Amino acid sequence: MKIEYRKGDLMSTDVLHIIHGCNSRGAMNSGVAYAVRNTYPKAYDDYRCVYNGYGLIIGQVHPSLQPNGKTIWNAITQDNYGRDANKVYVSYKAIADCFSAIDGEMEEIAMPLIGSGLANGDWGVISAIIENTLVKTKPIAYIL
Repeated sequence: MKIEYRKGDLMSTDVLHIIHGCNSRGAMNSGVAYAVRNTYPKAYDDYRCVYNGYGLIIGQVHPSLQPNGKTIWNAITQDNYGRDANKVYVSYKAIADCFSAIDGEMEEIAMPLIGSGLANGDWGVISAIIENTLVKTKPIAYIL
């Protein structure tokens, strides 16, 4: 399904479902994940609970129901993280697996330009994966 682009703050969206990329190392210390951690602390607590329980596995997505009725989908899209601008941290296969797992679970889902910020992925590749994977759920990407 074609991605709809909106300008604005993802954390302030009226869309009830938000998906964002996370690493499998149990850290949400930068980028959009850090904004999610600060805005929706329960999403971080749930992420850490899975990490401490059986571990975070790349390609899986973990929903976290929030007190305000929204659901934050913690998508494990990268095994590691770092600051090397020459290294791609996101896994394109994990992006496909995560979006395949959520397709049809909701009518629409909001997201950042997932995987293309600090994870250094190519948005052209990622957006094509999302559009080819989501058949039943409308993707809405927020840009500033």
